[in-house]
Amino acid sequence: MRLEVEHAFAFEYDGYISESFLELRVQPKTTPTQTVLSFTLAVGPRARVYRYVDWNDNVTHHFTITKFHDRIEVTATSLVETRPAPVALADLGPPAGAGEVPYPLLDYLAFDGPVRLTPALRAAHGALAVPRGAPLDEQVLAMGRALRGRFEYQKDVTRYDSTTEDFLKLGQGVCQDFAHLMLGWLRLSGIPCRYVSGYLHVDYRKREPSQSHAWVEFHAPSAGWVAFDPTHGRPVDERYVVVGHGRHYDDVPPNKGIYRGTARETLAAEVYTRLVTGTAIPRLSEDVRAIDLKVFAAAPARRPAPAVPSAAEEQAQQQQQQ
Repeated sequence: MRLEVEHAFAFEYDGYISESFLELRVQPKTTPTQTVLSFTLAVGPRARVYRYVDWNDNVTHHFTITKFHDRIEVTATSLVETRPAPVALADLGPPAGAGEVPYPLLDYLAFDGPVRLTPALRAAHGALAVPRGAPLDEQVLAMGRALRGRFEYQKDVTRYDSTTEDFLKLGQGVCQDFAHLMLGWLRLSGIPCRYVSGYLHVDYRKREPSQSHAWVEFHAPSAGWVAFDPTHGRPVDERYVVVGHGRHYDDVPPNKGIYRGTARETLAAEVYTRLVTGTAIPRLSEDVRAIDLKVFAAAPARRPAPAVPSAAEEQAQQQQQQ
């Protein structure tokens, strides 16, 4: 499946800020189940954009704006070819035994950041009643059923920095929360696992807002990394586009940064995905472009807000008009 993904977001400030730094993880990565055919990043105001690859092989861009501005825009456009997973859950066999996990995977068994090792997490894991050495598919599917049965997908009840403890208390959250809780359960079962950020294509027919998405990958001795979507309780298929891997969300936020000033920031973001037909293979390309937004050497004076007339002034105006 060939998918075009457009991820656009804008930062608005209610006053002029003098400097801002922004780091982005929005470029999909080439993996065994997908190939990136092209990627374009547009940013504004105009800035020099730098690129590096972090310790999880995630492509990371960053830029700094050093003149006064009150808006930042970013648009990332990707063309990605996705493929079916090479192995089914039922074919994975047992997990690695105690002491058999390879050293490079130990980071993916640790509890830190939003994945908290607490009595509530242990109790929820124990309630699964799945033996530690059970086949991987049995353990993963049991976790998926528990998440779907006990927790509700609901926006605006958790935050970007919410923890597994918050999700367990609320019983509601978004894909990020479902992914974090499953990471906690998998790690308690001794199964190395990692957080995946990316996109889920939800409409094949027309241009409608899609969504950023999060799911997990767990490590199987017989097959390597295997993806599973705990929010929907199912294996991952060709509709999913991988952007980044990490121990948890804190490793792979799509954007994070700082700015100098006292203005309040508002973020608006949209994701669109589109199925692309045709068999021609475009030449791999990466491009960075500028969005023309104004900057200033000094903060411009803001127009004063229009004065709201008092009741007495309104009455006087009405008398003059009579």
